[in-house]
Amino acid sequence: MAARRNQRSEQAPAAPKYLGVFVTEDYKSNGEDRTSYTRVGVAFPHKKGCGFNVEITEGISVSGQLVALPPRPRQTASSPLI
Repeated sequence: MAARRNQRSEQAPAAPKYLGVFVTEDYKSNGEDRTSYTRVGVAFPHKKGCGFNVEITEGISVSGQLVALPPRPRQTASSPLI
């Protein structure tokens, strides 16, 4: 059984099962064009295989461009901030 655990740990991590959904806002900072992302929900693969189900966070008013991105790994206390 230990061999299986080692094989799994050596494999690439599984793809995320959801995407974060963000509203974007463009702005300038120090003369550079920048984009701000505000998380407004998540998107899950549709059970029939094509498309996504999007769940908007309660109380969020959304307009403009929505962007779906894979989740970032969580920072731990021992992980350096980038």
